[in-house]
Amino acid sequence: MRVSPSALWCLGGAVWDRKLRLLGDARMGSSNPVREAATPGGVARNVAHNLRQLGFAVELLSVWGDDAAGRALRASCRELGIGLHAAFVSRAQATGSYSAVLQPDGNLLLGLAQLDALEALGPQQLASSQRLRAAATLSAWLAEPREGAAVLLAVSEPKMAALPAELSRLDLLIANAGEWQAAGGNTELARRGLRRALITQGAQGVRCGHWQEGQWRWDRLAALPLLDDDALACDVTGAGDAFAAGVLAALALGHADLRLAAAFGQRLAQRCLRSLHSVAPDITPELLLALENPDEPLPAS
Repeated sequence: MRVSPSALWCLGGAVWDRKLRLLGDARMGSSNPVREAATPGGVARNVAHNLRQLGFAVELLSVWGDDAAGRALRASCRELGIGLHAAFVSRAQATGSYSAVLQPDGNLLLGLAQLDALEALGPQQLASSQRLRAAATLSAWLAEPREGAAVLLAVSEPKMAALPAELSRLDLLIANAGEWQAAGGNTELARRGLRRALITQGAQGVRCGHWQEGQWRWDRLAALPLLDDDALACDVTGAGDAFAAGVLAALALGHADLRLAAAFGQRLAQRCLRSLHSVAPDITPELLLALENPDEPLPAS
């Protein structure tokens, strides 16, 4: 993602999400009864959706297939007001999909990603959008001249193996603990030039890291409680995207304190956890008031 004065650019996946929620304990090698829902999704699209609901101008740089799912994604983005000036249609690949198998308590058991269309996001395919934004592959995106901050949101442990060798121009990496270790951990990422990071740890909260004087210095934010007495989240899908959107919103509004940005991200993720949707519909511009009054409760949903 890129934070800029005019618009926030989200580069990455826009796919069709399928959620399969088990109605009982998983039985491997057997048929399992589930409840199914299908919605527009993808990490970059979900982050863009959250940011639009907060009132930001957003441009999505992604690719989908020339099929019904792709047309539905485009229509959904347009309805939300997400800019698609740099979005592409691939006639060679089907629109990407992500199938999440959820346990009865809403936690992820297994995620299955088909992202073939995203492989079309190479330099040649993006040449026509150079005037709008100068990003192509991740390496080129980090190397280009820019006014705003460059923030990378990890999406899976396997994808972390494809990080560029040079990360000194990356302003912030957001990852979970497994993704952080898959990318090499503290020493390796510092060697490659990374200087700021947020590591999400679920019920263990968030770690805010700065590389200073030859070592990582970490602050810890405790996890927030759920919004009511029910101990179970409705669905963890999308909570990480809401967290990232909250961090980006804080940075875009000029809040340089990483702890403040992470705390706001936690509050959006908390709201998402209590929603049946991957993007909670009650995330609104009024929630940005929490950045000025971080100790005040968020407006009721």
